Amino acid sequence: MYKPDVEIFIPDKNPIVEEEEVLVEVEEEEIVVEIDPHEWELLAHLIFAEAGSDWCEDNMLYYVGSVVLNRIESEYYPNTMEEVIYQPGQYSCVNNGHIEFEYNQRAYNVAEDLLTSGSCLPSNVVYQAQFEQGDGVYVKVQNMYFCYKGE
Repeated sequence: MYKPDVEIFIPDKNPIVEEEEVLVEVEEEEIVVEIDPHEWELLAHLIFAEAGSDWCEDNMLYYVGSVVLNRIESEYYPNTMEEVIYQPGQYSCVNNGHIEFEYNQRAYNVAEDLLTSGSCLPSNVVYQAQFEQGDGVYVKVQNMYFCYKGE
């Protein structure tokens, strides 16, 4: 019997098919956060009055605004921005009237960013002052201590 030197190809009944990589385009869902204009202005006023000077670092402005947002979420403080800011004895700018000063664009932008993105500090950082307080210092920026309340 004659055997040829050539292999004969017999197709497999279940051929292996390589998977194709399929790229699917997914549209990103745009998240829209509505900001209450009164809260936006109120937070901008507070940020400017507490840390709006040109010599203050940007993170100081963010931290001042974040303390307000953290207090709103804390069980130890009122739950609205207006009540937190105007709570007696909490902010010297309320007592001396500086909260009524016109804020600058920088404070306005920081307030917008915080109201759309949230606090940039851990949630238990609820104190700010030129001295240490609470249960410890989270961070000191220039002359301001940002302190936490232990949970």
